[in-house]
Amino acid sequence: MTARALRLTLGCSALVACSRTALPGTAPAPVPVPAAPVPAVTTPVAPSAGPSLQAYVDSLVNLPQFASAHWGILIVAPERRDTLASVQPDRLVMPASNQKLITGAVALARLGADYQWTTTFAGNGPIVKGVLRGDLIVSGNGDPSVSAVMRGDPLAAFDSLVISLRARGVTRIEGRVRSSDGPAFPGSPLGFGWDWDDLDAPYGAGVSELMFNDSFTDVRVVGCSRPGRAACVTTTPARTTPVIRSQVMTRAAGSGTPDVTWWRDSAAVPGIVVRGSIASGDSMAFAAAHPDVRVAYLGAVKEALTRGGIRVRDRTLTATESDTLTVLRSAPLRDVLMAMQKPSQNQIAEVLFRTIGLHGTGVGTPDSARVVVERQLDAWGVRRDAHAIRDGSGLSRHDYLTPRAIVQVLDTMRRSSTFPRFYEALPVAGEDGTLKNRMRGFPPRRVRAKTGTIDKARALSGFVTTDAGEMLVFSIIANNFTVANREVDRIAELIVARLLTLPRATP
Repeated sequence: MTARALRLTLGCSALVACSRTALPGTAPAPVPVPAAPVPAVTTPVAPSAGPSLQAYVDSLVNLPQFASAHWGILIVAPERRDTLASVQPDRLVMPASNQKLITGAVALARLGADYQWTTTFAGNGPIVKGVLRGDLIVSGNGDPSVSAVMRGDPLAAFDSLVISLRARGVTRIEGRVRSSDGPAFPGSPLGFGWDWDDLDAPYGAGVSELMFNDSFTDVRVVGCSRPGRAACVTTTPARTTPVIRSQVMTRAAGSGTPDVTWWRDSAAVPGIVVRGSIASGDSMAFAAAHPDVRVAYLGAVKEALTRGGIRVRDRTLTATESDTLTVLRSAPLRDVLMAMQKPSQNQIAEVLFRTIGLHGTGVGTPDSARVVVERQLDAWGVRRDAHAIRDGSGLSRHDYLTPRAIVQVLDTMRRSSTFPRFYEALPVAGEDGTLKNRMRGFPPRRVRAKTGTIDKARALSGFVTTDAGEMLVFSIIANNFTVANREVDRIAELIVARLLTLPRATP
């Protein structure tokens, strides 16, 4: 890019207390640039020629196609407490999944990298001749690691439960598999202000203290029979949960693409209704949020028990005093954090958020979590008017952060003993997570950052290690734009490319 702009005379360099602005009377002249899309970034831009970093950033965000957009940008060199460039760094913007940076940082600070969730299985009846004459009662506090992302086969998470029961001689459970009274995460399984249109999709699924496979299932529809007969509909990773109510018929082979619709059904037994038709020999698949998160978890436990040779009769029995049979422990937070940040997993973020509230106040609700997060941000010196916290994932359009608040948290983590865990969990440009297919031409493992996307909000915040070996911290967020997301991404990538080649200035 050859856009020209005036260099700005900068008079303030404190990381928190000030921002870069033009001095009175020295505002840059309008930059004559075409409205054509910004070229894709494949290699870093050389720093030795062209405008200063601030003028370069200004020339990009002032392109005509961003006339209605709201940009929030802050780039700092924290070791020398120098602000390298800024655009409205104290403006509140929707951070989208950059909210997970706050959630992950507070979780590490409050819980520790080795924190583990526990799930207790108890029987409320005696074991007589291989029969548990009572219910199997499950009490959880949000283990997010019972998922295909972390275990491959999430049903394998219950192998130790099966082993423990078999060691006690149990081959049959006369009662039910049910959750305990008084859930750890009471109230709605959804976040405040989540879009109704998102709730059927895996990324918009609700959470509970008992969560199986990140609260969603994969559904496969196959034209497995002759025309006029029912098609085959199966689910994974569990085959028996959630309940599928199929009304899909098979058509003649080669009769066109699948015509299948589906929706979640909140009947007495929650399930998924699938309706339509599919050609013989054809197939299709989709992912659906669990209609009831706790019911799906309990169904998966029953399936794992059956697979392990333990039958569940599902009879209603008179309750007696319960006795703990086994306790399952989750993967540690350091591993869970990686499973959240790299793929930007919303349900793990929401479990972390409610766990923060439960651990800090004794109540695992979003409101209690917000109180704890706000207290931690206060302790880190983030201004109260620099954030509005409503969930842990950033899916809510009521979340707001300033770029300065994000940079402050990132810099706080940089100086923390848990920084290696925080840093390793972030996507690596061109290599993994949500950055796997972005910035592939960049020097390897020099950019680690968190992406963020909801409608009309795009974000990229994290760390850059320059050619000179200096670590920079940045936050680049755009709201209210009308161009394609890729156009916003190109701006962020051009800026990051420029950062890679910045020389180390004298402190």
